[in-house]
Parts: sequence; C-alpha cells; structure tokens
Amino acid sequence: MSTSKPMYLQIYEDLHTSIRNQSYVPGDLLPSEKAICEQYGTSRPTVAKAIKMLSDAKFVRRRAGFGTQVLAPDFSGLSAGLLIPEFPDTEIFTPIVDSIIENSPAYELQITHPYELNRSQDRKAMALAQAEQYIKKKVKGVFFAPLENISDPEAFNLRIVERFTEKGVQVVLLDRDIYPWPRQTSFDLICIGNIEAGFTMADHLLENGCTQLAFVSPRNPAMTVGHRIIGTREALVQKGFSARSLLSVEYDHKDPGKAAARLLNSNVDGIVCANDTTAAVILRSLLDLGAKIPDQIKVCGFDDVKYASLLSVPLTSYRQPCQVMGRLAVETMVNRIKHPERPPHHIAFHGTLIVRESSIPSA
Repeated sequence: MSTSKPMYLQIYEDLHTSIRNQSYVPGDLLPSEKAICEQYGTSRPTVAKAIKMLSDAKFVRRRAGFGTQVLAPDFSGLSAGLLIPEFPDTEIFTPIVDSIIENSPAYELQITHPYELNRSQDRKAMALAQAEQYIKKKVKGVFFAPLENISDPEAFNLRIVERFTEKGVQVVLLDRDIYPWPRQTSFDLICIGNIEAGFTMADHLLENGCTQLAFVSPRNPAMTVGHRIIGTREALVQKGFSARSLLSVEYDHKDPGKAAARLLNSNVDGIVCANDTTAAVILRSLLDLGAKIPDQIKVCGFDDVKYASLLSVPLTSYRQPCQVMGRLAVETMVNRIKHPERPPHHIAFHGTLIVRESSIPSA
C-alpha cells in the first residue's frame, strides 16, 4: 500500500495550516489557482479540488471574479481534533488521518489539528498538553489513538478520555482499545480485527508448507501485537499443531542480528513479524546471515507500508483498508456528537493478505 499523499490533499493541508497559523487571516485572499498550480507543479483541476475541500469545510469562500477569501472560524458547527501522539513514528496512521481529513467536509465536520509542540517533550506530557488544547478550543469530539510503550498505559489513557468525558467531548478511538482484550471501554473504536489478521498470516504460512512458526516483536509491543499473537496460535491449533509450538522472539533494534541468529538456530521455517518495520529489519538480518528467503524461511509482516514491495525480497503483508477506516471514523464521530446517548460501536475491519516473494517464490 502506498501511503504517499495525493497532491490535492497536500495542497489542502498546506493551505489549511497557513490559515490555522494565521499566515492568512480572515478577509485575506489566497493565491490564485494559477499561482498555486505553478508553486506545486500540478494541474488546475487538482488545485480546484483542494480549494473546494477548504470551501466545503467553511475555511474559505470562493467568489467568481474576485478570488478565494479566508473566512473567520465558525465554532458553531461540528469540530473534532486529532490526538495521535505516535503519528510521527507509526506510518499506518498517515493514510487513516489523510482519509479522515479528506472525508470530513462531506459530513460538515471541521478537523482541528494540535499546535506544534516541542518534539523533545515526553510523549505523555505532549498528549496531555494537546488534550488541554482541544478542551480549550471547545471541540465537540476527538479521534484518539491510545499511547503504547509507556509506564501504566491503561491508567494514563483512561485519564485522557475521562478528562474529555468530564468536559463533554466525545471520543472515537483509533487502532486500539485502552483495556487489554477481551475487556472493552465504552467508547467507539475503529480498528482492524487483529486476531483475525494474525490468524490469516499464520494460516498462509502453514498452507505453504511451514511447520515451525515464530513470532517476532520488539520489546514492549503494542496491544495490537498481542492480538496478532493470539490469532497466530489459533491458526496453529486449527492445523493440528500445539499453540505452545510458537516460538516468541523479542528483538532489540540496536542488535537485530541476535534475534535473526536465534531464529536460524531454532530451525524456524515461517516467521510472522509484529509489523512491516520489524519484518524489514529481520529479513535484512537473515539475509546477512546467509538465509535463503523464502526457500529456507518465509517471512511476513503487517500494514503493507509503502516500502514493503521495495525490499530486496518483496514482503508479504496484511493491508489495512485505511481509506474506508478514515471515512467510517468520520461518520462514527458525527453520529456520536449528534447522538451521545447511543451505545458504543466497535468496528473491526477485514484487511487483505498481500502475497509477495518473501513467502512465495517468484514464478
């Protein structure tokens, strides 16, 4: 899956950022469509699409023969913020957020971005500061991806959502719940079925002749990784293997060769990695140790990030339906803001197995 941003969406986001940062204030005219075309080296219809998105979101007004004028913010409508502390470091969030931004005008939902904070800040401090920003802005809702890899994440994430609830801000969770499975919070959730995803990937390896599987993950993996391990074990059981036969390997990103050596010495012939980032590192380390992929060992990952097909051995992966997830997230948020009394919806999407040479030899 390519996560490169469409040009019209890049133009929209750049202009929206300039309006939000008051580079253009209410009453100002945006550059002409011709000037924007020249700036970005793109076509008139592409620029027109970006301007239409700004107009639909009521950031600007288009006046024939006059130009495109910036409007004063309208805080009376529906507005929602994006609280995704791991956004810069987790590639899968990029296409989901792009889809949320792209689909929000059709639902008359204004997406509010947090002000840039000090990136050297502790992630917990940054998340708390951004949450307070949104409360101060009086947004109606927040899309929130709970933090992982922090001390006591459950208590911290509950603190965030309870703060929003206290102020009447609706919350739609993205990618993961706050509680470990099978417990569930009382908030809407948009995600993929990670147990099913793990099952699908392991079943693919077993169907293609693997008999000894390993699951490789970094230290302190995300909750979603735990779900994928559950699915992997279930696939083993359904194929007549013991769930305990799954070799769990933790890798240190500073020394991935150690994990690769352990995998080779354990006679593993199929590896399910926590995500594509992990898979890319492990695949490279195995090749450096002389492993033959996929003939000796088959490797796969999750998320189908943009470089998965570009690795020295193209990677089999599990693609998330990010465009649909973003659209349903917007729809869910609007429904939640308008009908806060309704029961929560947990929407788990099916992904798609993308088979490449890392698990199947090329013809």
